[in-house]
Amino acid sequence: MLKLKNESLEWALKHIENYGDTDIFPIPFEYEAIRYLWDKNTRELPNGTTLKEYLRNKNILNWSVRDHRRSLTPKHKFGFRLSTQLDPLDTIVYLALVYEIGEDIESKRIPVEKNVSFSFRFNPEENGKMFSSDIGYGSFINYCSSKVDELIGDENINYVVVADIADFFPRLYLHPLENALTSCTNMTNHVIAIKRLLNNWNYSISYGIPVGQDSSRLLAELTLNDIDEGLLSEGVDFCRFVDDFRIFCSSKKEAYQQLALLAEMLFENHGLTLQQHKTKIISVEEFRKNYLKSEESIEVDRLSDEFEILLNEMGIDDPYVDIDYDVLPEDLQQQIDSLNLMAILQEQINSDSIDTKIVGFVLRRMGQLKNPEALELVLDNIDKLYTVFKHIFEYINELDLDASQKEEIGEKLLDILDNSIVGHLEFHRMWLFKTFSNGEGWNINRLATYYNEYFDDFSRRKIILALGIANQDSWFKTRKRSIMQLTNWQRRAFLASAKCLPGDEATHWYRSILSRLDVLEIAVVKWAGK
Repeated sequence: MLKLKNESLEWALKHIENYGDTDIFPIPFEYEAIRYLWDKNTRELPNGTTLKEYLRNKNILNWSVRDHRRSLTPKHKFGFRLSTQLDPLDTIVYLALVYEIGEDIESKRIPVEKNVSFSFRFNPEENGKMFSSDIGYGSFINYCSSKVDELIGDENINYVVVADIADFFPRLYLHPLENALTSCTNMTNHVIAIKRLLNNWNYSISYGIPVGQDSSRLLAELTLNDIDEGLLSEGVDFCRFVDDFRIFCSSKKEAYQQLALLAEMLFENHGLTLQQHKTKIISVEEFRKNYLKSEESIEVDRLSDEFEILLNEMGIDDPYVDIDYDVLPEDLQQQIDSLNLMAILQEQINSDSIDTKIVGFVLRRMGQLKNPEALELVLDNIDKLYTVFKHIFEYINELDLDASQKEEIGEKLLDILDNSIVGHLEFHRMWLFKTFSNGEGWNINRLATYYNEYFDDFSRRKIILALGIANQDSWFKTRKRSIMQLTNWQRRAFLASAKCLPGDEATHWYRSILSRLDVLEIAVVKWAGK
């Protein structure tokens, strides 16, 4: 038997509330419903417990995974990855399980002071933060930079191997992961529970872990630890950030030998291969010139260069994290405010490649300032900015728009949906439809038509929520009898939105279906009806 600790469950929920369930999708509203019943006794739950106690009393070895959803999401200009959003209760369980063995995992890895692995070092905080803030992509770049400074003066060191694993998370075999877990901890039931979760999410396919979750990141780091140890035992001078390797060599011959060694280890140990177009042997000088900036950095004109320099001065050179203006020192805030953000955004659009870090920060800052100046620019260039689609819609949702602006923007968004390349991906449609559920005043006359046109959970769920916000009670009246025919993700959206039913109709309807609902759906009904 395996029961999760109260501390672990509390930490897991805080992690989600403060850092999200993924870094890709919007945080589902269900977590608000979960928090509402977290410490509140409810007779509809088994034994009238709280939702936290319900999870606390479950034998996780017998936990049945719930429906998750997957979507293609843009990774770069012409690349995609298949990203996963787990059911909210599954996410809490997954986080709590990994949290409870996190120290064991970290103790198994190559120590930080060895300067080998710079990614996702387990160091949890009370607010739910999982990883250390003292080591990350910036540390990786700084170490490589200091390493190159040493190598420039050494005539015997001339080459650097740059290597990147292909499809790391989706192709990661579960058996080596299970072996790594077994060797790092004596908490056997946790290993069994994690293995069962991963197998069930994969429908018993033997490879792939969910993309986008911090739990998966820590498991992936543990799995690659044998590669780190193997390279060290062979005397290889290298460092790594997630699936990016840098190997420092004295000659081209040595570089080929060590690249071949890495490729062999990855394939023999994990069935993984290297990305051909990202794997290179280059001179130290070329490495200094092209790889000691963020991997997404580009050659742009003066303003964006100035902005990039400013970010580096702040110590913010990690393309994988968002930059929070509010926590920056006042002098840096003043420097940022002195920059022409619109000009930086225009330069990015005019360039051959978009730096997502710069564009994301500019849009977040303009959203904080409630500045709608960039609206027309980003919407007119949506086909070029599709890799920062999430940031565009987070920006739109921050603005205080009046009715006429909402009408104009709403028409533009629907035109984008019908005529732009971005309308093809359900990931993009989800963010677009989310805008219509961001408060009242949006013209939702055409949304019901789109509900009948798109059948994926991502689109339909946001449409349902938008119709509820707009108090389209007649739409819910005609469909409330068939709610159990909806998928789980859509059903919860319907339950949350049906509170718009007039008078006491919603209360009576909620009461009539409670006995047919699962625990998360009960939490949604209680939260919606509060």
